[in-house]
Amino acid sequence: MKRYSLLLLLALLGMTPSASSFAVEDEIVIVVNQTNPARAASRDTLRPIFQTTRTEWSGRSMMPVNLPEDSALRKRFDMAVLGLDPEGVARYWIDRKIRGGERPPRKVASPGAVLRAVGEDAGGIGYLPASDVNPTVKVIARIRDGQVLPP
Repeated sequence: MKRYSLLLLLALLGMTPSASSFAVEDEIVIVVNQTNPARAASRDTLRPIFQTTRTEWSGRSMMPVNLPEDSALRKRFDMAVLGLDPEGVARYWIDRKIRGGERPPRKVASPGAVLRAVGEDAGGIGYLPASDVNPTVKVIARIRDGQVLPP
């Protein structure tokens, strides 16, 4: 009812709402390859995997996959899982490079590329909008309102 009243008020004022004014942010899901035995992952499990300080989990070598730094989805993921904003993430990887640590996760261009990479690699782990999930991957966690939740 409130939405209807708002639309009516905007129409009376001669304003039209944009599509994004009523859009709800898509839930982010963390996915692994369908053959991975893991059922769920917490923030404490995911953080070291995506910081590449933990390279094995569920008896597998893990291959984390990231979106580009300027991706809105990546920024939301980094804040929820790593607890870092874009500058903090950049500083983290510069520090790791200087100290000779492990390389950052593999970077791909789009959620579709994340889906393909994780679906094709038994150790793949990545994140994408919940609406993009298909049977090649398994959801092990969700990010909603900045919180990492069980699947």
